[in-house]
Amino acid sequence: MGNSSLYPKEVTLTNCDKEPIHILGKLQSCGYLIAADAESHHIKYCSENIHELIDKDKDVLGEKLSIFFDAETLEVCAELEDEEKAIPQKVLFNEKHFLLIAHKHAGNLVLELEPLQTEENPYKHQIYLSTIVSELNAAESEQEMCDLTASLIKEYYDYDRVMVYRFDENWDGIVVSEEKEPDMESWLGLRYPASDIPQQARKLFLKQGVRIIADVKSKPVPIQALSGEEQKNPIDLTHSEYRASSPIHIEYLENMGVSASLTAAIISKGNLWGLIACHHNAPKFISYYKRQSCKYLTQVLSSRIILSSANKALLKVNESAVLRNKLLEKISKDWDVLNGLVHGDYTMLQVTDAQGGAVLLDGQLRTIGQTPDEEEIKKLIKTLSRSDLEDNFYYSNALGKDFKEFEALKAKASGVFCIFLSSARKDALIWFKTEKLETVNWAGNPEKPVILEDDVRLSPRKSFDKWSVLQDGHSEPWADYEIAAGQALKQDISEIILEKYEEVKALNRKLQSAYEDLETFSYSVAHDLRAPLRGIDGFAQIIKEDYSDVLDDFGKSSVDTIIESADRMNHLIDDILQFSRVTQATLSRTNFSLKEVTEELVRFLNVSRDFPKTEIKISEALPVVNGDPKMTTQIMQNLLTNALKYSAAAEKPLIEIGVEDIHGKPFYFVKDNGIGFDAERHRARIFKLFSRLVGKEYPGSGVGLTIVKRIIKKHNGKLKVRSSPGKGSTFLFTLE
Repeated sequence: MGNSSLYPKEVTLTNCDKEPIHILGKLQSCGYLIAADAESHHIKYCSENIHELIDKDKDVLGEKLSIFFDAETLEVCAELEDEEKAIPQKVLFNEKHFLLIAHKHAGNLVLELEPLQTEENPYKHQIYLSTIVSELNAAESEQEMCDLTASLIKEYYDYDRVMVYRFDENWDGIVVSEEKEPDMESWLGLRYPASDIPQQARKLFLKQGVRIIADVKSKPVPIQALSGEEQKNPIDLTHSEYRASSPIHIEYLENMGVSASLTAAIISKGNLWGLIACHHNAPKFISYYKRQSCKYLTQVLSSRIILSSANKALLKVNESAVLRNKLLEKISKDWDVLNGLVHGDYTMLQVTDAQGGAVLLDGQLRTIGQTPDEEEIKKLIKTLSRSDLEDNFYYSNALGKDFKEFEALKAKASGVFCIFLSSARKDALIWFKTEKLETVNWAGNPEKPVILEDDVRLSPRKSFDKWSVLQDGHSEPWADYEIAAGQALKQDISEIILEKYEEVKALNRKLQSAYEDLETFSYSVAHDLRAPLRGIDGFAQIIKEDYSDVLDDFGKSSVDTIIESADRMNHLIDDILQFSRVTQATLSRTNFSLKEVTEELVRFLNVSRDFPKTEIKISEALPVVNGDPKMTTQIMQNLLTNALKYSAAAEKPLIEIGVEDIHGKPFYFVKDNGIGFDAERHRARIFKLFSRLVGKEYPGSGVGLTIVKRIIKKHNGKLKVRSSPGKGSTFLFTLE
């Protein structure tokens, strides 16, 4: 027969959630197994009990399937696709009829046999199934469907206890329906922790659909493998009808007093909604065809649950759509998203079943209903914005479990649904559900799913007595239709904001056009003013030179005032023209030495002649930069002339020109020790056109720093200022 294969060692409660239950290497004693290579049909595996059907002296492993099965039978099996099961066939061994159930999986053709039971009247069976479908279709509520299913299965399969067992979002299960023998204790309403049905078992239920354990106490039959590579690769029994159960699960059932079980998966939208769990106090075998009927019945239940849920969701979605339309109509009238969502007859609170809501937009927060205080809401939104969220939204009915720092908010915010309006995660809609205190009845203490025996071995708990726990920190869960409604509202709000944005963009384009026209007008006016201004200045000079001897003191003073005003006006026109040129000019970038430009500028301005007391220090660290050389020279000239002008009255005027690293970026600066100003108070004002903080004692038009700011903006750079009265000023800038 070959050597026994090497299967996983014994598992315990400490690692059962990782137990490879699909490759345990054993079969229930009610079935038989032969598995062969899907291509060659050479037998690689067989159950030890196969010799109950085949002569003990006859080898099985290594032989071809054709020795034991006729060609017609094998032809049906050979046509299978991977993961596909064949239509069961009747076969004969030792003058006894068996049902052959074949499937193909992982490169193996797996053939399982079960004793063929006396066939029931097909017509009677068909009538029964039709009755089931009719009764389930007539059921109106989900609870009524579950109750009816438990009753029908109890009647047809005659198990001692039939339960409909539903999973919650944490994979804990609750018995929502039950049919049992009169003398048995009721388990209706009891909860079971997720560890009772670990995740790998749930995955197999999804694939297999229905499963029996015919005799909990029967010894499982080992599966033997052909010597060689098969021993290192135990057969995958994912789709096996008679795969043996985990020893841990068997012990668990024994502790419950269960001798046989049948379990069927209730599947909704591809997910495991729950299970139909049938328990019997004595061994009980259910034939393949009856198991398939149970699977069919469960599928009908699943379909009805999906349909009921869909109808409920559709009703809610329709209500939500009507409400959203009214909300949007209200918001669109005055373009006030914030107040439109929280005030009036229709609000965001009615979109879900929440008790509170809030909207954060452009840094402003509005709330409605029962919510935490505004600071806590902002803190929560900020925390969520930094979290790893899929599709920019988050929901939970136990916020304190996900974020311990918000556990104190559970009274008003155990449930939270937050959806961000953009990928920047600055603006958000958020709903809150209040805490729902409830007593949860567990089947045994959920905190002690295992017990220690003989101070050595962990085994499943033996007590399943009702254990009541007060559950806090939880709200009603968020339904799918609530999530969908919130996302739809987010989309609507985003479209409104986008529509408003497009409107603002159109206005901005008009303003830009008007601004350009104004700049052109300013340039033309400034240019055209020069001719009359030259006339005024020229005639004033003639009067002063030719007629000063006939003018009295007032006349002479008036002529001087005209000449001085014309000169100031001429400088102002120069500044306006310069500002207009900067605004209209395009950048011509190149690499140049900022140090050389600055040194040449100092020579050009004749600083040593006009400001002999002033010391200028130019840092050797000034680098080669990339920018428009003419415009950058203009920046340095305006900043340097300002520094010279406002530090001239200092005892030892000092100007420093250099570079400083701020957060990894080079900022070039011009620093003086002059009169300074209150930077916090006047930071924005000093860069406005014609804005000046000093009187006539300091010449100037208030255009220089505006030009500096405009040039730096053209370079996509940044401009900073540090200053305080009497302590000088430092202007810093970057060129991006």
